[in-house]
Amino acid sequence: MPNGTQAPATAEGPTQHTQNQDPPRPAGTYGYTRAEQIEALHRLREAFTPQEIRYLPRVWCGQCKGARGGCSKHPASKCGKCNQNMPKGGHIDLAFVGHAEATNRLLNVDPFWDWVPLTTDERGLPQMDGYSGLWIRLTVCGMTRLGYGHANGKTGGDSIKEIIGDAIRNAGMRFGMALDLWTSSDLEKVESDSQGAEVGATQDEQPRSEQRDTRPAPAPQQNAPAAAQEAQEPTASTLNQLYWQAVEQFKSPRPNLDAITQIRGAAEAHSVIDDEVTGPPPAKEPMTFRDFLDLLDADAAAKQERNAA
Repeated sequence: MPNGTQAPATAEGPTQHTQNQDPPRPAGTYGYTRAEQIEALHRLREAFTPQEIRYLPRVWCGQCKGARGGCSKHPASKCGKCNQNMPKGGHIDLAFVGHAEATNRLLNVDPFWDWVPLTTDERGLPQMDGYSGLWIRLTVCGMTRLGYGHANGKTGGDSIKEIIGDAIRNAGMRFGMALDLWTSSDLEKVESDSQGAEVGATQDEQPRSEQRDTRPAPAPQQNAPAAAQEAQEPTASTLNQLYWQAVEQFKSPRPNLDAITQIRGAAEAHSVIDDEVTGPPPAKEPMTFRDFLDLLDADAAAKQERNAA
């Protein structure tokens, strides 16, 4: 007969007085412990292999946009990243993972993952918002987060599939899946100075022994002596200041469009808009500041699409 300090076990399972009982699990987690959820998050955030990553080309050069085969500066050729015939040096490649790769990652982490639309119509079908986009709830290992998908101009049945896939990838990003691909591109790693410090890094991010002015100077003139080019130090010129501000916008995951417009206006007002500067990696080709700002506009627009998704 049980004593006063221990209740009898019933058919419903062990009681709170039963020894060696597992700690209670958080409500609404479908039986997953917090440790299991944290482990799942780490697995979701693992880097995708190069074979799983795709590239979306975006033309930034204004002249290339209006000319087939690129412009005189950027003749078209097959790009090694996106495998498309694009203006060489006049376009950027945005890395992303497709719907199949995202689904495979989710299945590997949680075979019972699921998604539901945030709202449904009178027929019980997913209901789109006023922008023809879809909000969803994605649940992985008992954790639920919101995501948003859009078809980006596609119509018909293809648009529905595109919206769902885009929403799942977007919600997966909220868990950290492929987050590095959403926050980085070839344009976000900008010119490094001669000491290897990344342009735009704050003074606190660099060793104190190496802290100095890391602002990039405008590209040296082609006819300048080689020794003079090597010895040239960054200056506080108007062009250099505007260039530095533009570089900061390149590095930002959420560029300020008003700031970019002001930079362009100041460059035109000071007649430096057509001066030559050093372009971004990997090519680092000399270009006019106007072309540099056009590239920045294209990058900002692409980031806006990502942030809105």
